[in-house]
Amino acid sequence: MKRIGILSDTHGYLEDIDLVLAATTNQDIDMWLHAGDLGDDARYMQEHTNVPVYAVRGNNDRVQPLEPREQLIPLEDTYIYMTHGDKVSYYNRIQELTHLGTSMGARLIVAGHSHHHGEVRSGDAVFVNPGSISLPRDRSGGTFAIVTYDNGQFDVEFVYKQDIV
Repeated sequence: MKRIGILSDTHGYLEDIDLVLAATTNQDIDMWLHAGDLGDDARYMQEHTNVPVYAVRGNNDRVQPLEPREQLIPLEDTYIYMTHGDKVSYYNRIQELTHLGTSMGARLIVAGHSHHHGEVRSGDAVFVNPGSISLPRDRSGGTFAIVTYDNGQFDVEFVYKQDIV
């Protein structure tokens, strides 16, 4: 079983990252993913946790060193495909990113950019946007995601900022 914490669009609000890391201290997170905006925040996370942090570049990431635009990350018997999601059309974004990820063998597809949290299942693949813990645009009050992968199955849980404050 693997537990994956997912953030995106933190935009320099380091106090929100501190809040998330404190709230998940006892949850056995195996890795953190940061789906862009800001890479500096992902580097900050890596300095404050003992698990790997993977990050991609978002449309607001302009400081060196820049993260890659996309990553294919091994996960037991499959892969995670992660990108910020700003380089594809808004109207068919989830379908396009899911197709791209699954064509590379990924079953978990992660993107941010919209600041709207959500999960979409397509066959045995799962698309996850964690939303934004700092600047939500979906009236959620701020979110991040924890994905559990166990025996080939994904379970997605969204954590709301008001529940951890």
